[in-house]
Amino acid sequence: MIIKKIEPQGFCGGVKKAIVILEKAISDKTIARPIYMLGSLIHNSHIIDEFKNKGVIMLDDNIEKEAMIDMINEGTIIISAHGVSPLIYQKAKEKNLNIIDTTCPFVKMIHDRVISNLNDKKEIIYIGNKNHPETKGVIGIDDKINLVSNKADINNLELADDNPYVTNQTTLSIYDIKEYYDLILKKYPNAFLDNKICDATTKRQDAVANQKYADLCIIVGDKKSSNTKKLYEVSKNIAKINTILIDNKNDLIDYDFKDINKINISSGASTPDYLVDEVINYLENRL
Repeated sequence: MIIKKIEPQGFCGGVKKAIVILEKAISDKTIARPIYMLGSLIHNSHIIDEFKNKGVIMLDDNIEKEAMIDMINEGTIIISAHGVSPLIYQKAKEKNLNIIDTTCPFVKMIHDRVISNLNDKKEIIYIGNKNHPETKGVIGIDDKINLVSNKADINNLELADDNPYVTNQTTLSIYDIKEYYDLILKKYPNAFLDNKICDATTKRQDAVANQKYADLCIIVGDKKSSNTKKLYEVSKNIAKINTILIDNKNDLIDYDFKDINKINISSGASTPDYLVDEVINYLENRL
């Protein structure tokens, strides 16, 4: 049995930054309590559970951020790595809540550029999953932003200008996004395209797309994680390799490894190294 890790692995820079900031807040006794997380800090249930066990109050991802703020009257709020709209900051300040911001630098850059282009009276097109917190944070900047979540949305665009500013969610597929940008350019030839797929996402997808053949590729990560799901799709649809997405080693217990002689392993940007190591150890002991 040959088991090969597809590099890069481990947390991306934005995830590392978010975890370090929250760890410091927990250990700082001067930080106002209780400490609330506005939805998942990152999309990995194992990391979230660790922080919950340290006393951080986790608010349900299914609740809108505005409603979360309405539920909190004291203490500290943690802005997740996905970012939030300006309204959230405003409401938190009005309630005199302490704010700890772990927004990913790539996401913060998008917010700044969107706001700058809005101030320049440019029309904005944002490509993203409408249910993803990163997308909700950007769309919440201004109701004039045009959200594109599927190709049909491009056909429905009716913009006054032919040179809109176009950007995107950082964790989308590098292959899908090209198709979206090509379609937008056909409709708006003078559009300014600002592709903001983050480096970590790009490198991992490129590595998975160009992986050497294996009988099976295992993607380790939370099924809520956008970048993890995209790795699965790239391995399956671009590399054309038999691929499964698992949360941890327990998901392999019932898997039939008959005729599986070579396995490649990749992981999402919010997947801790120890989960991948546990998967590898399990495979080495089982096979």
